Amino acid sequence: MNDQSQLWFRQALLGQLVSQSPSKLGRTALMKLAYLLQTIKEVPLGYDFRMYTYGPFDSDVLNDLSMAESLGAVSAQMVHFPSGSGYGYEFAPGPQSGVLKQRVGNVLADYQQEIDWALQEFGRHSAADLELITTIIYADRDASRQRKALTFQDLGRQVKGIKPHFSNEYIAGKIEELAGKGLLAVRAENCGAL
Repeated sequence: MNDQSQLWFRQALLGQLVSQSPSKLGRTALMKLAYLLQTIKEVPLGYDFRMYTYGPFDSDVLNDLSMAESLGAVSAQMVHFPSGSGYGYEFAPGPQSGVLKQRVGNVLADYQQEIDWALQEFGRHSAADLELITTIIYADRDASRQRKALTFQDLGRQVKGIKPHFSNEYIAGKIEELAGKGLLAVRAENCGAL
């Protein structure tokens, strides 16, 4: 895939996530779903995710989302959070949502199973849960790349250091859930209290 084709593919994939999602997606959710698709399902998006306050982040995802919006493939609406903690954006299919799909042809269809998986597994999670889930996976993958064998407790402590507002029990539950699905290098049998 050349650079322009990859750009269109990424934008089309983000648009597909928006159009197929069982719930409204915001920027954070789209960022985290792109991370999961690239990291777990090896969809060749070419993003360079780094750990950030809200979990794995690459500004190119937001750039691609902005471009998809300017092309009319997705539309954004500003919403106020029910908790009163601020505002964000929710995305919906735009009037030109088919344009990017036409540009990428069958390439998007080649990854439909992976898109379906991401939305089925994670499409109904809150942005906060997706931040935690992707932070756990990022920490797990980082340790694996460095050939460090993490115990369940080590991973939990590391994630707690990044996400201190989550309780130990909640983090442990998410780690156990992800390990049980085979999404982590740490094994479910290594589970225990943090």
